Amino acid sequence: MNERLAVYKEQALAKWNQLPNKQKWMISGIALFLLLSLGLYIFIASQPVYKPLYNQRLSEQEIGIIKQELDGQKIPYRITDNGTSIEVPEKVAQDVIVDLAAQGIPSQAGINAEIFSNTLGVTDRQFDVMKKEALQQELRKMLERVKGVRSAQVMITLPQESVWVTETPEEATASVIVDVEPGTRLDQKQINSLYLLVSRSVPKLSPENITISDQYSNLLDRTDGNETEGNLTAYEQQERIKADVEKKIQQNLYTLLGTIMGRDKVIVHTFISMNFDKENRVENLVEAPDKENNEGLIISSQRLSKTFSGQGAPPGGIAGTGANDTPGYPGSTPQGSNSQYEELNDTINREVNRITRNISMSPYKIDDITINVGVEPPEGGQLDEQTIEGIRQVLRNVVRVTLSDKGIELTQEELDKHISVLPRPFSGKVTVENTGFLSPALLYGTGAVALLALGAVAYLIYRRRNQAKQQVEELEDALPMQPMEIPDLAYQEDSDQTVVRKQLEKLARSKPDEFVVLLRTWLAED
Repeated sequence: MNERLAVYKEQALAKWNQLPNKQKWMISGIALFLLLSLGLYIFIASQPVYKPLYNQRLSEQEIGIIKQELDGQKIPYRITDNGTSIEVPEKVAQDVIVDLAAQGIPSQAGINAEIFSNTLGVTDRQFDVMKKEALQQELRKMLERVKGVRSAQVMITLPQESVWVTETPEEATASVIVDVEPGTRLDQKQINSLYLLVSRSVPKLSPENITISDQYSNLLDRTDGNETEGNLTAYEQQERIKADVEKKIQQNLYTLLGTIMGRDKVIVHTFISMNFDKENRVENLVEAPDKENNEGLIISSQRLSKTFSGQGAPPGGIAGTGANDTPGYPGSTPQGSNSQYEELNDTINREVNRITRNISMSPYKIDDITINVGVEPPEGGQLDEQTIEGIRQVLRNVVRVTLSDKGIELTQEELDKHISVLPRPFSGKVTVENTGFLSPALLYGTGAVALLALGAVAYLIYRRRNQAKQQVEELEDALPMQPMEIPDLAYQEDSDQTVVRKQLEKLARSKPDEFVVLLRTWLAED
């Protein structure tokens, strides 16, 4: 056995020494790579798969008790989710849960609905306490499912039932403390949803009787739907709208000018001032149908005429006498005098247009705009005035359309105050920020796959070459070279047979290996 191993070893060393240095380095590299890959795979496969012990989040006190028990049993573990969850190897997870449950751990996991399946021997007061505790635990689990809430504590006060009717019945109250995840801020919609969840989960609990605060004792106030969300949220919303408008204007100008001048020859910057005041106005207008004469439509007309002629007092009596007596005014005697009286009364009713307008002004209005455009001139030259004026005209049109809502017709001088064209060489090219990138893990994985592929290709090439070499050696062993006697042949001088014979003799003397291969080929063909 040892002799056979020695023979194999000598044959392997002989074949190894026959290989060129390039193939030796390639084989060594492939072998080293395969060994490292195998070791890495064994190391990763030997690592245990961890699994959370409980699906719910635990308190720091419960995590500390479980950690102490696992240290005593020498069971590996990992603490995750900022100290609210603990993981153990998957193989021992079930055994650990059973062992901890036998010791009453975790003790603060809360009361579930299973305890109500058997309430024999429980007093009413105990049942109320258990019901309240179960309600608090279920409400806590529900609040912890809200995005951004890491944990929650709920304290509910339920009113006591009474047979007496009072004018001011007692109402339930609730106090909630939510532990917000670091770097997360709850918006107003999420805060309102917390109030709604608590109010709808507890009977006789109105949102006004709920108090919610974060872990830093900051009150999370509820707002109605008609109120604004807050100064900071409104500011962020306004800044986002402003940035979107500026970005759209810049993109449109960059697309137009970049197509004409070149993508890397133009840079556009815009700045706008917006008015976010919202106005609700009611106008009650009265207008005449005939605006030229400012007269309404006649819907009714009445004309009265009274005349009197003759002797005697006129209708209404003589001025300065009787009921119309005026001190110091000389009266006149109606006897023998002629009098005349005429009364005209003309009444016309006209109808006008009565218009009521309810106007809600849009809160998004551009008050002012400034556009700055940088253009790089061609290499070794300058931009001509015609090109610069064309760019200015494009910018004037944009400013004119943008400020058209103000109702003011701007002159060319006023438009030029809002635009600026800078023909200057660029110190750097305009680049588009690429948000898509490869993570380091993905790069490492891609490199590992590429190395595996190269190793596999190199191994296949080496294997094919080795198989071809083995086939040649087997063929040489099957047909051992024997000394051949070339008989003398009768041939004529300077004939074709003479030339072929001389060439074969020359080949047999100089290159016997090729001569043997040639003979084998002829024999195979025969």
